Amino acid sequence: MGTRAEREWMELVAALMTEPLVEMPVNRLAEALARTFETAGVTYSEVVPDEPLRHVWLDGGLGEHFAELAEWSAYRAPAEHPLLRFHLASGLWVPRQTLAVPAEYTDRWNSDGGRDLAESCAAPNQLSLPLRATPRLARSFVLGRSEPWSPAEEAFVGRLWRLLTGLERQITALAVVTAGKGLGTAEIPLTPRERAVLGLLAQGLTAGTIARRLDISPRTVQKHLERCYVKLGVTDRLSAVLRAQALHVV
Repeated sequence: MGTRAEREWMELVAALMTEPLVEMPVNRLAEALARTFETAGVTYSEVVPDEPLRHVWLDGGLGEHFAELAEWSAYRAPAEHPLLRFHLASGLWVPRQTLAVPAEYTDRWNSDGGRDLAESCAAPNQLSLPLRATPRLARSFVLGRSEPWSPAEEAFVGRLWRLLTGLERQITALAVVTAGKGLGTAEIPLTPRERAVLGLLAQGLTAGTIARRLDISPRTVQKHLERCYVKLGVTDRLSAVLRAQALHVV
């Protein structure tokens, strides 16, 4: 992959990380993935135990097979799709394309019509971009196209995966710290100095640098942060910054 694609993705993810997002911008990311890798289709899925597979689709040319493929993915994919079977069985939630999946996970896909359906949609080669995996929830993008991914593309996918997992963690953290709070800026009793410390922290400055900027000691900076944590209902610096930004405190 060239530097142009990398630059475009860096700019996109950087822009998204400055927004107070509380859910993944699935369509924007799927469209960018489709452009970068020239796919026939992109899907974003959530796997929850004992529930049908949840999907968001970007139809890149699936045409008359779209409905059939969507139904197959929702109800048969957990037991038949090679990528999902591999991830669930191995616990390795890292990017992987179907060509790199051991044969023991492709047998049902090959024999029960899943691969034939994928070929009819011009997507026999598929690649997963897992974003989160817990006992109760697994999220991932899956890309499909005619050609396999080259070694250079796989290397780029690895770098992109790290960017997207970072974005997903930030969005999840912001959703957690803002969920159910319902508080306005006026209800957060931060002092002017506490707001100043949070504002500099949000710029990525260290406690030592903040102390020099405000002409106070690093210990005093830490005391201000501890009081901010209590008032914002959080326990760490990232959550404090995200919550303060969501409430427009900084």
